[in-house]
Amino acid sequence: MTNITSTKHGLRLSQHGVVISELRTSPGPTHSVFDVLAAVIAVLALPGRIGVLGFAGGGMMAPLRGLGVGGVIDSVDLDRAGYDLFRQHCPAWVAGVRWQQADAVTWLRRQPAEFGLLLDDLSVPQDGDVFKPTISWTMLPELMHERLRPGGFGVFNLLPAPGGTWNSDLKRVVARFRTARIIHLDEFENHILITGDVLPTARELGARLRWALRQLRSRQAGRMQVRTLR
Repeated sequence: MTNITSTKHGLRLSQHGVVISELRTSPGPTHSVFDVLAAVIAVLALPGRIGVLGFAGGGMMAPLRGLGVGGVIDSVDLDRAGYDLFRQHCPAWVAGVRWQQADAVTWLRRQPAEFGLLLDDLSVPQDGDVFKPTISWTMLPELMHERLRPGGFGVFNLLPAPGGTWNSDLKRVVARFRTARIIHLDEFENHILITGDVLPTARELGARLRWALRQLRSRQAGRMQVRTLR
Protein backbone atom coordinates (compact mmCIF):
# COMPACT_ATOMS: atom_id res chain seq x y z
CA MET A 1 0.00 0.00 0.00
CA THR A 2 1.27 3.47 -0.92
CA ASN A 3 1.15 6.12 1.80
CA ILE A 4 0.67 9.73 0.70
CA THR A 5 1.70 12.63 2.95
CA SER A 6 1.78 16.37 2.36
CA THR A 7 5.12 18.20 2.24
CA LYS A 8 6.09 21.86 2.00
CA HIS A 9 6.25 21.70 -1.80
CA GLY A 10 3.81 18.91 -2.67
CA LEU A 11 3.33 15.25 -1.78
CA ARG A 12 5.49 12.31 -0.66
CA LEU A 13 4.68 8.75 -1.74
CA SER A 14 6.15 5.93 0.34
CA GLN A 15 5.86 2.16 0.79
CA HIS A 16 6.96 0.43 4.00
CA GLY A 17 8.70 3.62 5.09
CA VAL A 18 10.69 3.87 1.82
CA VAL A 19 10.08 7.01 -0.25
CA ILE A 20 9.21 6.00 -3.82
CA SER A 21 8.43 9.51 -5.09
CA GLU A 22 8.65 13.16 -4.07
CA LEU A 23 5.91 14.94 -6.00
CA ARG A 24 7.03 18.54 -5.92
CA THR A 25 4.54 20.78 -7.72
CA SER A 26 6.94 23.55 -8.82
CA PRO A 27 10.39 23.39 -10.48
CA GLY A 28 13.16 22.85 -7.94
CA PRO A 29 14.95 20.35 -5.71
CA THR A 30 13.50 17.52 -3.69
CA HIS A 31 16.81 17.13 -1.77
CA SER A 32 16.58 13.40 -2.44
CA VAL A 33 17.75 10.72 -4.86
CA PHE A 34 15.38 12.17 -7.47
CA ASP A 35 17.59 15.27 -7.75
CA VAL A 36 20.59 13.06 -8.56
CA LEU A 37 18.64 11.06 -11.14
CA ALA A 38 17.48 14.30 -12.75
CA ALA A 39 21.05 15.63 -12.77
CA VAL A 40 22.24 12.44 -14.49
CA ILE A 41 19.64 12.95 -17.21
CA ALA A 42 20.51 16.65 -17.57
CA VAL A 43 24.25 15.96 -17.80
CA LEU A 44 24.23 12.87 -20.04
CA ALA A 45 21.10 12.81 -22.22
CA LEU A 46 21.88 12.78 -25.95
CA PRO A 47 19.52 13.68 -28.77
CA GLY A 48 16.84 11.03 -28.82
CA ARG A 49 14.10 9.87 -26.52
CA ILE A 50 14.39 9.75 -22.74
CA GLY A 51 12.64 6.71 -21.28
CA VAL A 52 11.79 6.11 -17.62
CA LEU A 53 10.70 2.66 -16.46
CA GLY A 54 8.66 3.24 -13.30
CA PHE A 55 7.01 6.64 -13.05
CA ALA A 56 5.39 6.47 -9.58
CA GLY A 57 4.44 10.10 -8.90
CA GLY A 58 6.92 11.70 -11.26
CA GLY A 59 9.45 12.63 -8.58
CA MET A 60 12.08 13.62 -11.15
CA MET A 61 9.90 16.09 -13.02
CA ALA A 62 10.37 19.07 -10.66
CA PRO A 63 14.20 18.79 -10.56
CA LEU A 64 14.30 18.12 -14.31
CA ARG A 65 12.34 21.27 -15.00
CA GLY A 66 14.46 23.11 -12.45
CA LEU A 67 17.55 22.06 -14.41
CA GLY A 68 16.05 23.30 -17.67
CA VAL A 69 15.31 19.88 -19.17
CA GLY A 70 12.14 20.60 -21.07
CA GLY A 71 11.84 17.68 -23.47
CA VAL A 72 9.17 14.99 -23.45
CA ILE A 73 9.71 12.03 -21.12
CA ASP A 74 8.42 8.61 -22.18
CA SER A 75 7.41 6.55 -19.15
CA VAL A 76 5.67 3.33 -18.21
CA ASP A 77 4.27 1.94 -14.95
CA LEU A 78 1.91 -0.86 -13.97
CA ASP A 79 0.18 1.31 -11.33
CA ARG A 80 -1.52 4.48 -12.54
CA ALA A 81 -2.28 5.92 -9.08
CA GLY A 82 0.95 7.94 -8.95
CA TYR A 83 0.44 9.23 -12.47
CA ASP A 84 -3.09 10.33 -11.60
CA LEU A 85 -1.69 12.32 -8.66
CA PHE A 86 0.86 13.85 -10.99
CA ARG A 87 -1.86 14.87 -13.44
CA GLN A 88 -3.91 16.38 -10.64
CA HIS A 89 -1.15 18.36 -8.95
CA CYS A 90 1.17 19.17 -11.87
CA PRO A 91 -1.19 19.90 -14.79
CA ALA A 92 1.32 22.23 -16.49
CA TRP A 93 3.77 19.33 -16.94
CA VAL A 94 1.35 16.66 -18.16
CA ALA A 95 1.98 17.44 -21.83
CA GLY A 96 5.68 16.75 -21.25
CA VAL A 97 5.09 13.12 -20.25
CA ARG A 98 4.01 10.31 -22.58
CA TRP A 99 2.84 7.80 -19.97
CA GLN A 100 1.52 4.30 -20.55
CA GLN A 101 0.13 1.76 -18.09
CA ALA A 102 1.95 -1.43 -19.01
CA ASP A 103 4.55 -3.97 -18.00
CA ALA A 104 8.01 -2.42 -18.48
CA VAL A 105 9.42 -5.37 -20.46
CA THR A 106 6.38 -5.58 -22.74
CA TRP A 107 6.45 -1.83 -23.36
CA LEU A 108 10.18 -1.70 -24.02
CA ARG A 109 10.06 -4.57 -26.49
CA ARG A 110 7.63 -2.53 -28.59
CA GLN A 111 9.94 0.49 -28.76
CA PRO A 112 12.47 1.22 -31.53
CA ALA A 113 16.17 1.58 -30.70
CA GLU A 114 16.12 5.38 -30.52
CA PHE A 115 16.60 6.21 -26.83
CA GLY A 116 19.42 8.54 -25.85
CA LEU A 117 18.89 7.51 -22.22
CA LEU A 118 16.86 4.81 -20.49
CA LEU A 119 16.34 4.80 -16.73
CA ASP A 120 15.24 1.77 -14.70
CA ASP A 121 13.47 3.27 -11.68
CA LEU A 122 11.34 0.21 -10.94
CA SER A 123 10.73 -1.06 -7.41
CA VAL A 124 8.46 -3.61 -5.74
CA PRO A 125 7.26 -4.00 -2.13
CA GLN A 126 8.33 -7.27 -0.51
CA ASP A 127 8.34 -8.54 3.08
CA GLY A 128 7.78 -5.10 4.57
CA ASP A 129 10.47 -3.41 2.46
CA VAL A 130 11.05 -2.19 -1.10
CA PHE A 131 13.43 -3.88 -3.56
CA LYS A 132 14.25 -4.03 -7.26
CA PRO A 133 12.15 -6.51 -9.25
CA THR A 134 13.95 -9.58 -10.58
CA ILE A 135 13.71 -8.32 -14.17
CA SER A 136 15.98 -5.39 -13.27
CA TRP A 137 18.83 -7.86 -12.77
CA THR A 138 17.97 -10.31 -15.55
CA MET A 139 15.95 -9.18 -18.57
CA LEU A 140 16.04 -5.40 -18.49
CA PRO A 141 19.79 -4.67 -18.85
CA GLU A 142 20.05 -6.51 -22.17
CA LEU A 143 16.74 -5.12 -23.41
CA MET A 144 17.69 -1.58 -22.42
CA HIS A 145 21.03 -1.98 -24.19
CA GLU A 146 19.22 -3.08 -27.36
CA ARG A 147 16.88 -0.08 -27.30
CA LEU A 148 19.57 2.59 -26.91
CA ARG A 149 20.74 4.54 -29.91
CA PRO A 150 24.54 4.56 -30.53
CA GLY A 151 26.24 6.41 -27.68
CA GLY A 152 23.17 6.16 -25.44
CA PHE A 153 23.16 5.53 -21.70
CA GLY A 154 21.46 3.01 -19.44
CA VAL A 155 20.84 4.23 -15.89
CA PHE A 156 19.73 1.98 -13.01
CA ASN A 157 18.40 3.23 -9.66
CA LEU A 158 19.48 0.27 -7.52
CA LEU A 159 18.24 -0.82 -4.11
CA PRO A 160 19.65 -3.46 -1.75
CA ALA A 161 18.66 -7.04 -2.36
CA PRO A 162 16.66 -8.91 0.32
CA GLY A 163 18.88 -9.56 3.33
CA GLY A 164 20.68 -6.23 3.06
CA THR A 165 23.34 -7.25 0.53
CA TRP A 166 23.78 -5.94 -3.00
CA ASN A 167 22.54 -8.30 -5.66
CA SER A 168 25.30 -10.57 -6.94
CA ASP A 169 24.01 -10.05 -10.48
CA LEU A 170 25.38 -6.47 -10.54
CA LYS A 171 28.44 -7.70 -12.46
CA ARG A 172 26.16 -9.25 -15.06
CA VAL A 173 24.36 -5.93 -15.52
CA VAL A 174 27.63 -4.05 -15.92
CA ALA A 175 29.04 -6.67 -18.31
CA ARG A 176 26.50 -5.72 -20.96
CA PHE A 177 28.10 -2.29 -21.37
CA ARG A 178 31.62 -1.09 -22.15
CA THR A 179 31.84 1.39 -19.30
CA ALA A 180 30.09 1.86 -15.95
CA ARG A 181 30.13 4.38 -13.12
CA ILE A 182 28.29 4.07 -9.82
CA ILE A 183 27.05 6.88 -7.56
CA HIS A 184 27.03 6.37 -3.80
CA LEU A 185 24.66 8.58 -1.79
CA ASP A 186 25.46 9.52 1.80
CA GLU A 187 21.83 9.65 2.95
CA PHE A 188 20.16 6.91 0.91
CA GLU A 189 20.53 3.16 0.35
CA ASN A 190 20.11 3.70 -3.39
CA HIS A 191 23.11 3.34 -5.68
CA ILE A 192 22.81 4.85 -9.15
CA LEU A 193 24.53 2.80 -11.87
CA ILE A 194 25.35 4.59 -15.14
CA THR A 195 26.36 2.51 -18.15
CA GLY A 196 27.22 3.18 -21.77
CA ASP A 197 29.80 2.78 -24.52
CA VAL A 198 31.72 5.90 -23.49
CA LEU A 199 31.40 7.76 -20.18
CA PRO A 200 33.27 10.65 -18.57
CA THR A 201 35.79 9.64 -15.93
CA ALA A 202 34.39 9.26 -12.43
CA ARG A 203 36.09 12.52 -11.43
CA GLU A 204 34.72 14.45 -14.40
CA LEU A 205 31.23 12.99 -14.06
CA GLY A 206 31.17 13.77 -10.34
CA ALA A 207 32.18 17.36 -11.02
CA ARG A 208 29.49 17.79 -13.67
CA LEU A 209 26.81 16.29 -11.46
CA ARG A 210 27.77 18.41 -8.47
CA TRP A 211 27.69 21.53 -10.65
CA ALA A 212 24.18 20.66 -11.87
CA LEU A 213 23.00 19.92 -8.32
CA ARG A 214 24.39 23.23 -7.09
CA GLN A 215 22.51 25.00 -9.87
CA LEU A 216 19.39 23.22 -8.65
CA ARG A 217 20.28 24.19 -5.06
CA SER A 218 19.98 20.58 -3.99
CA ARG A 219 21.63 19.45 -0.76
CA GLN A 220 22.72 16.30 -2.58
CA ALA A 221 25.48 18.29 -4.32
CA GLY A 222 27.81 17.60 -1.40
CA ARG A 223 26.46 14.20 -0.41
CA MET A 224 27.43 11.87 -3.25
CA GLN A 225 30.51 10.15 -4.63
CA VAL A 226 31.17 8.64 -8.05
CA ARG A 227 33.49 5.70 -8.73
CA THR A 228 34.40 3.51 -11.67
CA LEU A 229 33.11 -0.06 -12.01
CA ARG A 230 34.24 -0.76 -15.55
